[in-house]
Amino acid sequence: MRKVKNALLGILGIMVFILVCITPFSSCALRKAPSIRLFDLTGHEIPFPISEKMVILLFMSPECFSCSRELYSIQTYQKSLPFVLIPVCVGCDWREVKNITDSLNLNLSVYMGTNALKASWGVWEFPTAFLVDQEMKVLEKWEGKVVLKELKKQLTSVKTTEREKKKEDEGSTSSSCSNGMCY
Repeated sequence: MRKVKNALLGILGIMVFILVCITPFSSCALRKAPSIRLFDLTGHEIPFPISEKMVILLFMSPECFSCSRELYSIQTYQKSLPFVLIPVCVGCDWREVKNITDSLNLNLSVYMGTNALKASWGVWEFPTAFLVDQEMKVLEKWEGKVVLKELKKQLTSVKTTEREKKKEDEGSTSSSCSNGMCY
């Protein structure tokens, strides 16, 4: 009886381990983002920019066609939402980065990242994107296609929360909401 109990506990432990390993990263939202080292086309290290806007860190590969499509669509969407897009090409050399930038006619920099950077962020497939706030906390992770509807919802909710906090700080308690936006 004791052997059966130990065997069942062992199987249960293995099942929990597997479940934890395959659970999507987004369930671990609000974790501190790992450190990041980015390199420009000349190989110089660029400090990770943190500003008043949130950051979408998009990991991509030069062999990944859908990565380029995703980069283009997010950049187009960036014009209407308050975030900074930082594309990181993992395992790219400067020629591949220049090819991506030129072929998509991008008006932003694509940075080069190492495989160690990819591993520290938990990137196992391309494209993978992270939404990082100003306090370096990961709010969301997308593997494969970034769901732009979810991105807009996430950014809008943060924007609304910031606006409400600002009103509280100013002493205003009244607000009016329309189409999910509070004023």
